Amino acid sequence: MSASKDPVESTDTTEIADDATETDETDELTRDDIFHVLQCRRRRLVLKYLQEHDTPVKMTDITEKIAAVEHDTTVAALKSQERQRVYIALYQSHLPKLDEEGIIQYQQNRGIVERTERTDAFDRYLDEEPSMRDDDATEPQPADAERDEGAQDTGADDHAWSPLALGGAGFGLALGGAGFGLALAALLGAMVPGSPVPLGVSVAIAAVTAVALVAAGVAGKFRREE
Repeated sequence: MSASKDPVESTDTTEIADDATETDETDELTRDDIFHVLQCRRRRLVLKYLQEHDTPVKMTDITEKIAAVEHDTTVAALKSQERQRVYIALYQSHLPKLDEEGIIQYQQNRGIVERTERTDAFDRYLDEEPSMRDDDATEPQPADAERDEGAQDTGADDHAWSPLALGGAGFGLALGGAGFGLALAALLGAMVPGSPVPLGVSVAIAAVTAVALVAAGVAGKFRREE
């Protein structure tokens, strides 16, 4: 009498293969999934930031850079309201959505964002977005520095020829010119017979006038050399 064997449940290898294929297809993002994510520019900028930075990164850094790009300014020049609007949108909507789809890893309690294997699928679509690197220039460029030096030189010249200096020199020259004219008239008059102005007085006036002219010239030269 032959011994009967218990029936052994056979494994359907075809069914296992089908399940594995279905799982692989589920792990891959479809084109519709990718385009749905890319419809929102803030999501594109998040992915662009992750593309250009070594992760993990701070969510606040992403927020500030996106706000600066949206307002065409620098991170340092951002207003608090501009930061806050972007922060709320990323915190409540975009980052949790990307994390749910497995496109990023978002630790909301720590404010940390990281890339995943799925993030690579979006890199090819981000070329048209602006760079998200921290390239805000705070130091003046060489051309700006040259313009500043030129402005300082101009200011120095303006100080040397200030209105006060020009007015003082002009007044001194005018006074000296008038005195010289009076002295010359007195000198010529003294040479005329019967003139009431003595010759010695005319000579003294001429000498004082000459001293005034020399003093005015020295003062003007001193102002230019300052």
